[in-house]
Amino acid sequence: MAKQDQYQPYCGYFHSELPAENAALTHVAAGTPGGEFMRRFWQPVATSEELGELPKLIKILGEELVLFRDKRGRVGLLQKHCPHRGASFEYGICERTGIRCCYHGWLFDVDGTILETPAEPEDSPIKKRFRAGAYPVVERKGLIFAYFGPPDEKPPFPEFDTFDIPDVESVAYSLPYPCNWLQIVENAMDPFHGVFLHARVSGTHFFDSWAKFGIVDFHERDIGFYYTNARRIDDNIWLRIHDILLPNFTQAGAVFATDGSDVKHFGRCSFTRWVVPVDDENSKIVSLAHFGDRAEGHEMNTQEGLECIEQGQPRGRPYEETQRVPCDYEAFIGQGAIARHANEHLGTTDRGVSMLRRKLGVAIEALQRGEQPAQPADLGTPIPTYAGDTVVHMPAIENGDDDALILETSRRIAAAYEEGDSLTGEARDEHIQQLLAKL
Repeated sequence: MAKQDQYQPYCGYFHSELPAENAALTHVAAGTPGGEFMRRFWQPVATSEELGELPKLIKILGEELVLFRDKRGRVGLLQKHCPHRGASFEYGICERTGIRCCYHGWLFDVDGTILETPAEPEDSPIKKRFRAGAYPVVERKGLIFAYFGPPDEKPPFPEFDTFDIPDVESVAYSLPYPCNWLQIVENAMDPFHGVFLHARVSGTHFFDSWAKFGIVDFHERDIGFYYTNARRIDDNIWLRIHDILLPNFTQAGAVFATDGSDVKHFGRCSFTRWVVPVDDENSKIVSLAHFGDRAEGHEMNTQEGLECIEQGQPRGRPYEETQRVPCDYEAFIGQGAIARHANEHLGTTDRGVSMLRRKLGVAIEALQRGEQPAQPADLGTPIPTYAGDTVVHMPAIENGDDDALILETSRRIAAAYEEGDSLTGEARDEHIQQLLAKL
Protein backbone atom coordinates (compact mmCIF):
# COMPACT_ATOMS: atom_id res chain seq x y z
CA MET A 1 0.00 0.00 0.00
CA ALA A 2 1.33 3.41 -1.00
CA LYS A 3 1.65 5.80 1.91
CA GLN A 4 -0.49 8.45 0.21
CA ASP A 5 -3.40 5.99 -0.02
CA GLN A 6 -3.83 6.27 3.76
CA TYR A 7 -4.62 9.96 3.51
CA GLN A 8 -7.12 10.11 0.67
CA PRO A 9 -10.84 10.58 1.48
CA TYR A 10 -12.75 7.42 2.40
CA CYS A 11 -9.55 5.40 2.73
CA GLY A 12 -11.02 2.61 4.87
CA TYR A 13 -10.16 -0.02 2.29
CA PHE A 14 -6.46 0.66 2.83
CA HIS A 15 -6.81 0.14 6.59
CA SER A 16 -8.90 -3.04 6.55
CA GLU A 17 -6.03 -5.48 7.12
CA LEU A 18 -5.04 -5.78 10.77
CA PRO A 19 -1.30 -5.70 11.52
CA ALA A 20 0.26 -8.23 13.88
CA GLU A 21 0.07 -7.71 17.61
CA ASN A 22 3.14 -6.58 19.53
CA ALA A 23 3.44 -10.07 20.94
CA ALA A 24 6.69 -9.49 22.83
CA LEU A 25 4.98 -6.92 25.06
CA THR A 26 1.41 -8.18 25.20
CA HIS A 27 1.49 -12.00 25.23
CA VAL A 28 1.87 -13.59 28.67
CA ALA A 29 1.75 -17.37 28.32
CA ALA A 30 4.60 -19.46 29.74
CA GLY A 31 7.60 -19.42 27.42
CA THR A 32 6.72 -16.13 25.71
CA PRO A 33 9.14 -13.20 26.25
CA GLY A 34 6.53 -11.08 28.01
CA GLY A 35 5.16 -13.99 30.00
CA GLU A 36 8.60 -14.95 31.28
CA PHE A 37 9.22 -11.35 32.29
CA MET A 38 5.93 -11.16 34.20
CA ARG A 39 6.80 -14.36 36.02
CA ARG A 40 9.91 -12.77 37.58
CA PHE A 41 7.74 -10.55 39.80
CA TRP A 42 5.34 -11.14 42.68
CA GLN A 43 1.79 -10.80 41.34
CA PRO A 44 -1.43 -10.38 43.36
CA VAL A 45 -3.89 -13.06 42.29
CA ALA A 46 -6.93 -12.37 44.48
CA THR A 47 -8.15 -10.52 47.53
CA SER A 48 -8.31 -12.40 50.81
CA GLU A 49 -12.06 -11.78 50.88
CA GLU A 50 -12.49 -13.60 47.57
CA LEU A 51 -11.08 -16.79 49.07
CA GLY A 52 -13.70 -18.48 51.24
CA GLU A 53 -13.85 -21.95 52.73
CA LEU A 54 -14.00 -23.57 49.28
CA PRO A 55 -11.20 -23.72 46.71
CA LYS A 56 -11.28 -20.98 44.07
CA LEU A 57 -10.54 -21.57 40.37
CA ILE A 58 -8.58 -18.70 38.85
CA LYS A 59 -6.53 -17.99 35.75
CA ILE A 60 -3.33 -15.92 35.87
CA LEU A 61 -0.83 -15.46 33.04
CA GLY A 62 -2.79 -17.97 30.97
CA GLU A 63 -2.49 -20.72 33.61
CA GLU A 64 -5.52 -22.35 35.22
CA LEU A 65 -4.91 -22.52 38.95
CA VAL A 66 -6.70 -23.35 42.18
CA LEU A 67 -6.35 -21.14 45.23
CA PHE A 68 -7.29 -22.59 48.62
CA ARG A 69 -6.93 -22.06 52.36
CA ASP A 70 -6.31 -25.10 54.55
CA LYS A 71 -7.83 -25.51 57.99
CA ARG A 72 -4.72 -24.02 59.59
CA GLY A 73 -5.22 -20.82 57.60
CA ARG A 74 -2.36 -21.36 55.14
CA VAL A 75 -2.98 -20.32 51.55
CA GLY A 76 -1.96 -22.63 48.71
CA LEU A 77 -1.88 -22.12 44.95
CA LEU A 78 -1.76 -25.25 42.80
CA GLN A 79 -1.99 -25.84 39.09
CA LYS A 80 -5.54 -26.89 38.34
CA HIS A 81 -5.13 -30.60 37.67
CA CYS A 82 -4.14 -33.28 40.17
CA PRO A 83 -0.95 -34.98 38.96
CA HIS A 84 -2.48 -38.40 39.67
CA ARG A 85 -5.32 -38.58 37.12
CA GLY A 86 -6.00 -34.94 36.26
CA ALA A 87 -9.07 -34.17 38.36
CA SER A 88 -9.51 -30.49 39.15
CA PHE A 89 -8.50 -29.25 42.59
CA GLU A 90 -11.43 -26.81 42.45
CA TYR A 91 -13.46 -29.78 43.70
CA GLY A 92 -10.91 -30.67 46.35
CA ILE A 93 -11.56 -30.76 50.10
CA CYS A 94 -9.63 -28.30 52.26
CA GLU A 95 -8.17 -30.10 55.27
CA ARG A 96 -5.85 -29.22 58.13
CA THR A 97 -2.63 -29.97 56.24
CA GLY A 98 -3.61 -29.10 52.67
CA ILE A 99 -6.15 -30.06 50.01
CA ARG A 100 -7.47 -33.54 49.25
CA CYS A 101 -8.32 -34.48 45.67
CA CYS A 102 -11.96 -35.54 45.35
CA TYR A 103 -11.24 -38.31 42.84
CA HIS A 104 -8.96 -40.73 44.70
CA GLY A 105 -8.33 -38.92 47.97
CA TRP A 106 -4.70 -37.96 47.52
CA LEU A 107 -3.71 -35.21 49.96
CA PHE A 108 -1.39 -32.37 48.93
CA ASP A 109 0.43 -29.78 51.04
CA VAL A 110 0.50 -26.10 50.01
CA ASP A 111 3.94 -26.61 48.44
CA GLY A 112 2.67 -29.48 46.26
CA THR A 113 4.09 -32.28 48.41
CA ILE A 114 2.00 -35.46 48.34
CA LEU A 115 1.15 -36.27 51.96
CA GLU A 116 -1.20 -39.23 51.51
CA THR A 117 -2.04 -41.69 48.72
CA PRO A 118 -4.95 -43.79 50.03
CA ALA A 119 -5.39 -47.23 48.47
CA GLU A 120 -1.71 -47.35 47.51
CA PRO A 121 0.44 -49.89 49.40
CA GLU A 122 2.01 -48.46 52.54
CA ASP A 123 5.48 -48.95 51.14
CA SER A 124 4.62 -47.39 47.76
CA PRO A 125 7.28 -44.87 46.69
CA ILE A 126 4.90 -43.03 44.38
CA LYS A 127 4.42 -39.97 46.57
CA LYS A 128 8.17 -39.37 46.60
CA ARG A 129 8.49 -39.35 42.82
CA PHE A 130 6.66 -36.12 41.97
CA ARG A 131 4.58 -33.26 43.37
CA ALA A 132 1.65 -31.14 42.30
CA GLY A 133 2.63 -27.94 40.54
CA ALA A 134 2.55 -25.25 43.23
CA TYR A 135 3.56 -21.61 43.56
CA PRO A 136 4.73 -19.73 46.68
CA VAL A 137 2.19 -17.37 48.19
CA VAL A 138 2.30 -14.32 50.48
CA GLU A 139 -0.82 -12.78 52.02
CA ARG A 140 -0.47 -9.08 52.80
CA LYS A 141 -2.96 -6.27 53.49
CA GLY A 142 -5.92 -8.30 52.30
CA LEU A 143 -4.22 -9.29 49.04
CA ILE A 144 -2.87 -12.72 48.06
CA PHE A 145 0.36 -12.60 46.03
CA ALA A 146 2.11 -15.40 44.17
CA TYR A 147 5.44 -15.84 42.45
CA PHE A 148 5.38 -17.79 39.16
CA GLY A 149 9.03 -17.76 38.11
CA PRO A 150 11.99 -20.12 38.59
CA PRO A 151 12.17 -21.04 42.30
CA ASP A 152 15.89 -20.26 42.59
CA GLU A 153 15.31 -16.75 41.19
CA LYS A 154 12.51 -15.76 43.59
CA PRO A 155 12.95 -12.06 44.46
CA PRO A 156 12.28 -10.49 47.86
CA PHE A 157 8.63 -9.74 48.45
CA PRO A 158 8.06 -6.02 47.72
CA GLU A 159 6.98 -4.12 50.83
CA PHE A 160 5.66 -0.78 49.58
CA ASP A 161 5.49 2.28 51.81
CA THR A 162 1.81 2.64 50.93
CA PHE A 163 0.99 -0.69 52.61
CA ASP A 164 1.07 1.20 55.90
CA ILE A 165 0.16 4.90 55.72
CA PRO A 166 -0.48 6.45 59.15
CA ASP A 167 -4.17 7.25 59.75
CA VAL A 168 -5.19 5.80 56.38
CA GLU A 169 -7.55 2.84 55.92
CA SER A 170 -6.64 0.54 53.03
CA VAL A 171 -9.29 -1.62 51.39
CA ALA A 172 -8.55 -4.48 48.97
CA TYR A 173 -10.58 -4.84 45.79
CA SER A 174 -10.42 -6.39 42.33
CA LEU A 175 -12.13 -5.60 39.02
CA PRO A 176 -12.07 -7.56 35.73
CA TYR A 177 -11.33 -6.06 32.30
CA PRO A 178 -11.88 -7.90 28.99
CA CYS A 179 -8.70 -6.62 27.37
CA ASN A 180 -4.94 -6.94 27.43
CA TRP A 181 -3.11 -5.74 30.53
CA LEU A 182 -0.77 -3.33 28.76
CA GLN A 183 -3.42 -0.94 27.45
CA ILE A 184 -4.58 -0.45 31.03
CA VAL A 185 -1.09 0.24 32.39
CA GLU A 186 -0.40 2.60 29.48
CA ASN A 187 -3.34 4.71 30.60
CA ALA A 188 -1.44 5.41 33.81
CA MET A 189 1.43 6.87 31.73
CA ASP A 190 -0.98 9.12 29.79
CA PRO A 191 -1.82 12.16 31.94
CA PHE A 192 -3.36 13.97 28.99
CA HIS A 193 -6.30 11.60 28.67
CA GLY A 194 -7.66 13.04 31.91
CA VAL A 195 -8.20 16.45 30.29
CA PHE A 196 -10.42 14.99 27.58
CA LEU A 197 -11.94 11.69 28.76
CA HIS A 198 -12.63 12.88 32.31
CA ALA A 199 -13.51 16.52 31.65
CA ARG A 200 -13.82 18.14 28.22
CA VAL A 201 -15.37 15.51 25.94
CA SER A 202 -18.38 14.16 27.86
CA GLY A 203 -18.50 16.23 31.03
CA THR A 204 -16.69 16.33 34.35
CA HIS A 205 -16.08 13.01 36.08
CA PHE A 206 -14.06 14.38 38.99
CA PHE A 207 -13.48 18.18 39.16
CA ASP A 208 -13.73 20.96 36.58
CA SER A 209 -10.04 21.71 37.21
CA TRP A 210 -9.17 18.46 35.37
CA ALA A 211 -10.06 20.27 32.12
CA LYS A 212 -6.95 22.45 32.45
CA PHE A 213 -3.79 21.21 30.75
CA GLY A 214 -1.04 20.52 33.27
CA ILE A 215 2.71 20.94 32.97
CA VAL A 216 3.87 17.31 32.80
CA ASP A 217 7.38 16.20 33.77
CA PHE A 218 8.53 12.57 33.55
CA HIS A 219 11.16 11.17 35.94
CA GLU A 220 12.78 7.81 35.18
CA ARG A 221 13.73 5.29 37.86
CA ASP A 222 15.72 2.06 37.46
CA ILE A 223 12.53 0.02 37.44
CA GLY A 224 10.01 2.48 36.07
CA PHE A 225 8.86 6.08 36.25
CA TYR A 226 7.02 8.69 38.18
CA TYR A 227 5.64 11.83 36.65
CA THR A 228 4.36 15.14 37.92
CA ASN A 229 1.32 16.88 36.48
CA ALA A 230 1.16 20.48 37.72
CA ARG A 231 -1.69 22.96 37.23
CA ARG A 232 -2.34 26.51 38.36
CA ILE A 233 -5.47 26.81 40.48
CA ASP A 234 -5.87 30.53 41.29
CA ASP A 235 -2.92 31.39 43.59
CA ASN A 236 -2.02 27.73 44.13
CA ILE A 237 0.04 25.22 42.17
CA TRP A 238 -1.48 21.77 42.34
CA LEU A 239 0.84 18.82 41.69
CA ARG A 240 -0.41 15.27 41.07
CA ILE A 241 2.16 12.47 41.02
CA HIS A 242 1.78 9.00 39.54
CA ASP A 243 4.05 5.97 40.08
CA ILE A 244 4.57 3.34 37.39
CA LEU A 245 6.92 0.44 38.14
CA LEU A 246 7.61 -2.44 35.77
CA PRO A 247 5.94 -4.50 34.83
CA ASN A 248 2.39 -3.66 35.99
CA PHE A 249 2.37 -1.57 39.20
CA THR A 250 0.73 1.86 39.29
CA GLN A 251 -0.30 4.42 41.89
CA ALA A 252 -2.27 7.63 41.30
CA GLY A 253 -3.12 10.81 43.17
CA ALA A 254 -6.54 11.43 44.65
CA VAL A 255 -9.41 11.84 42.20
CA PHE A 256 -12.29 12.98 44.42
CA ALA A 257 -10.51 14.38 47.50
CA THR A 258 -8.41 17.18 45.98
CA ASP A 259 -9.14 19.84 43.36
CA GLY A 260 -6.15 22.11 44.03
CA SER A 261 -8.02 24.80 45.93
CA ASP A 262 -6.63 23.99 49.39
CA VAL A 263 -2.97 23.78 50.43
CA LYS A 264 -1.87 20.18 50.99
CA HIS A 265 1.59 18.73 51.59
CA PHE A 266 2.45 15.15 50.58
CA GLY A 267 -1.03 13.74 50.22
CA ARG A 268 -0.88 10.06 49.38
CA CYS A 269 -2.33 7.99 46.56
CA SER A 270 -5.91 6.96 45.95
CA PHE A 271 -4.87 3.40 45.13
CA THR A 272 -1.93 0.99 45.07
CA ARG A 273 -2.66 -1.15 42.03
CA TRP A 274 -1.45 -4.05 39.93
CA VAL A 275 -2.87 -4.77 36.46
CA VAL A 276 -2.64 -8.56 36.41
CA PRO A 277 -2.90 -10.49 33.12
CA VAL A 278 -5.47 -13.26 33.22
CA ASP A 279 -4.48 -14.23 29.69
CA ASP A 280 -3.58 -12.31 26.54
CA GLU A 281 -7.08 -10.85 26.16
CA ASN A 282 -8.26 -10.47 29.77
CA SER A 283 -6.91 -8.73 32.85
CA LYS A 284 -7.92 -7.83 36.36
CA ILE A 285 -7.10 -4.98 38.65
CA VAL A 286 -5.99 -6.17 42.09
CA SER A 287 -5.58 -3.17 44.32
CA LEU A 288 -5.67 -1.36 47.63
CA ALA A 289 -7.79 1.78 47.82
CA HIS A 290 -6.73 4.28 50.48
CA PHE A 291 -9.11 6.37 52.60
CA GLY A 292 -8.29 9.14 55.07
CA ASP A 293 -7.26 12.79 55.31
CA ARG A 294 -4.22 12.16 53.10
CA ALA A 295 -6.02 10.04 50.49
CA GLU A 296 -9.63 9.62 49.34
CA GLY A 297 -12.53 10.52 51.62
CA HIS A 298 -14.11 7.71 53.66
CA GLU A 299 -17.44 8.40 51.94
CA MET A 300 -15.96 6.82 48.79
CA ASN A 301 -15.43 3.50 50.58
CA THR A 302 -18.30 1.70 48.85
CA GLN A 303 -18.34 -0.69 45.89
CA GLU A 304 -19.57 2.10 43.60
CA GLY A 305 -17.00 4.46 45.09
CA LEU A 306 -14.18 2.01 44.38
CA GLU A 307 -15.37 1.65 40.78
CA CYS A 308 -15.53 5.43 40.31
CA ILE A 309 -12.06 5.92 41.78
CA GLU A 310 -10.78 3.24 39.43
CA GLN A 311 -12.36 4.37 36.18
CA GLY A 312 -14.42 7.56 36.65
CA GLN A 313 -17.88 5.97 36.51
CA PRO A 314 -19.53 2.93 38.15
CA ARG A 315 -19.77 -0.47 36.49
CA GLY A 316 -23.01 -1.87 35.11
CA ARG A 317 -24.32 1.25 33.38
CA PRO A 318 -26.68 0.90 30.42
CA TYR A 319 -24.85 0.71 27.09
CA GLU A 320 -26.32 3.98 25.80
CA GLU A 321 -25.12 5.77 28.94
CA THR A 322 -21.60 4.46 28.42
CA GLN A 323 -21.76 5.88 24.87
CA ARG A 324 -22.83 9.28 26.16
CA VAL A 325 -20.43 9.35 29.12
CA PRO A 326 -17.56 6.94 28.44
CA CYS A 327 -14.89 6.44 31.09
CA ASP A 328 -11.61 4.54 31.39
CA TYR A 329 -13.34 1.16 31.01
CA GLU A 330 -14.78 2.07 27.62
CA ALA A 331 -11.47 3.60 26.53
CA PHE A 332 -9.61 0.40 27.43
CA ILE A 333 -11.92 -2.20 25.92
CA GLY A 334 -12.70 0.00 22.91
CA GLN A 335 -9.12 -0.53 21.71
CA GLY A 336 -9.93 -4.20 21.19
CA ALA A 337 -8.90 -7.29 23.11
CA ILE A 338 -5.25 -6.50 22.28
CA ALA A 339 -4.42 -3.02 20.97
CA ARG A 340 -2.52 -3.13 17.66
CA HIS A 341 0.40 -0.75 18.12
CA ALA A 342 1.18 -0.69 14.40
CA ASN A 343 -2.23 0.90 13.77
CA GLU A 344 -1.50 3.84 16.09
CA HIS A 345 -0.18 7.28 15.19
CA LEU A 346 1.44 8.60 18.37
CA GLY A 347 1.73 12.32 19.07
CA THR A 348 3.52 14.51 21.57
CA THR A 349 0.96 13.75 24.28
CA ASP A 350 1.88 10.05 23.98
CA ARG A 351 5.43 10.53 25.20
CA GLY A 352 4.78 8.61 28.41
CA VAL A 353 3.30 5.66 26.54
CA SER A 354 6.34 5.56 24.23
CA MET A 355 8.72 5.71 27.20
CA LEU A 356 6.91 2.85 28.94
CA ARG A 357 6.89 0.60 25.87
CA ARG A 358 10.55 1.27 25.23
CA LYS A 359 11.61 0.55 28.81
CA LEU A 360 9.45 -2.57 29.00
CA GLY A 361 10.80 -3.84 25.68
CA VAL A 362 14.41 -3.30 26.75
CA ALA A 363 13.81 -5.14 30.04
CA ILE A 364 12.12 -8.08 28.30
CA GLU A 365 14.97 -8.36 25.78
CA ALA A 366 17.52 -8.24 28.62
CA LEU A 367 15.81 -11.17 30.34
CA GLN A 368 15.93 -13.12 27.07
CA ARG A 369 19.72 -12.61 27.16
CA GLY A 370 19.86 -13.99 30.69
CA GLU A 371 19.97 -10.69 32.62
CA GLN A 372 17.75 -10.67 35.70
CA PRO A 373 15.34 -7.71 35.91
CA ALA A 374 15.56 -4.99 38.53
CA GLN A 375 13.06 -5.53 41.34
CA PRO A 376 10.92 -3.06 43.31
CA ALA A 377 12.70 -4.18 46.50
CA ASP A 378 15.96 -2.88 45.00
CA LEU A 379 14.65 0.62 45.84
CA GLY A 380 14.61 -0.14 49.58
CA THR A 381 12.40 -1.58 52.30
CA PRO A 382 9.80 -0.26 52.51
CA ILE A 383 9.88 0.82 48.87
CA PRO A 384 9.60 4.63 48.72
CA THR A 385 6.90 5.83 46.35
CA TYR A 386 5.66 9.31 45.51
CA ALA A 387 2.10 9.12 44.17
CA GLY A 388 -0.33 11.60 45.64
CA ASP A 389 -1.03 15.31 45.69
CA THR A 390 0.72 18.43 46.90
CA VAL A 391 -0.82 21.90 46.68
CA VAL A 392 1.39 24.90 47.48
CA HIS A 393 0.50 28.58 47.68
CA MET A 394 2.49 30.11 44.83
CA PRO A 395 0.89 33.16 43.14
CA ALA A 396 1.80 33.88 39.57
CA ILE A 397 4.49 36.53 39.04
CA GLU A 398 3.11 39.60 37.32
CA ASN A 399 4.32 39.69 33.69
CA GLY A 400 6.33 36.52 34.38
CA ASP A 401 6.42 33.17 32.60
CA ASP A 402 3.91 31.22 34.67
CA ASP A 403 4.51 27.91 32.88
CA ALA A 404 8.20 28.15 33.76
CA LEU A 405 7.29 28.89 37.40
CA ILE A 406 4.94 25.91 37.52
CA LEU A 407 7.58 23.57 36.06
CA GLU A 408 10.28 24.86 38.41
CA THR A 409 7.95 24.43 41.39
CA SER A 410 7.02 20.90 40.34
CA ARG A 411 10.69 19.95 40.16
CA ARG A 412 11.37 21.42 43.60
CA ILE A 413 8.49 19.40 44.98
CA ALA A 414 9.80 16.24 43.29
CA ALA A 415 13.26 16.89 44.73
CA ALA A 416 11.74 17.20 48.21
CA TYR A 417 10.02 13.84 47.76
CA GLU A 418 13.23 12.15 46.61
CA GLU A 419 15.20 13.67 49.49
CA GLY A 420 13.05 11.64 51.87
CA ASP A 421 13.97 8.30 50.28
CA SER A 422 16.50 7.45 52.98
CA LEU A 423 13.84 7.78 55.68
CA THR A 424 10.81 5.64 56.45
CA GLY A 425 7.39 5.94 58.02
CA GLU A 426 6.39 9.06 59.88
CA ALA A 427 9.97 10.39 59.85
CA ARG A 428 9.89 10.44 56.04
CA ASP A 429 6.44 12.05 55.97
CA GLU A 430 7.47 14.78 58.40
CA HIS A 431 10.74 15.49 56.56
CA ILE A 432 9.03 15.87 53.18
CA GLN A 433 6.21 17.98 54.63
CA GLN A 434 8.73 20.31 56.29
CA LEU A 435 10.58 20.77 53.00
CA LEU A 436 7.34 21.50 51.16
CA ALA A 437 6.28 24.05 53.77
CA LYS A 438 9.41 26.07 52.96
CA LEU A 439 8.59 26.43 49.25
